[in-house]
Amino acid sequence: MNTKISALAAIVLIVAGCQTAPIGPIPSNNFTFNASKQATKEAIVSAYLGRGFQIVRDSDLQLVMDRPAKDNFGAQLVFGSQWNVVPNSRLSMTFLGDNPTQVNAQLAIVTNPGSGFEQVTDLTNNASARQQLQIGMSQAKSLAEGQRPTLAQPVKRPKTAKSS
Repeated sequence: MNTKISALAAIVLIVAGCQTAPIGPIPSNNFTFNASKQATKEAIVSAYLGRGFQIVRDSDLQLVMDRPAKDNFGAQLVFGSQWNVVPNSRLSMTFLGDNPTQVNAQLAIVTNPGSGFEQVTDLTNNASARQQLQIGMSQAKSLAEGQRPTLAQPVKRPKTAKSS
């Protein structure tokens, strides 16, 4: 009886989480960097290594990065398995052109990452995932194009009178 109640409560929470209304249009997963392909890749790696991602594959036209989704209880509940309860977040990027460089990013959650039983679920149309992608890619774009990332406005301090 207690197991049935727990299962029902979990289903209600999952369904309730799926019924949220979209806040607005989903941000794009295509990005244009006014930098070389190499500078663009280096900036993306720099931006995402700081977020806990690691490089899985790197070629001339593609970059794949993963990180454990241990901070996302919902992902663990839905996509975790009995062999590995923590799935991975995966970011796959394709690079076209060179200065400007076009980057197409695909988002996924991976059950049993790195094993023969790996299952990949596409999250590219998830609004929340796309918003997080937009934040990371904006930071990478600032790095690649030589701009300083602006996270907050500087604090203005009042001038003090000098005593004599």
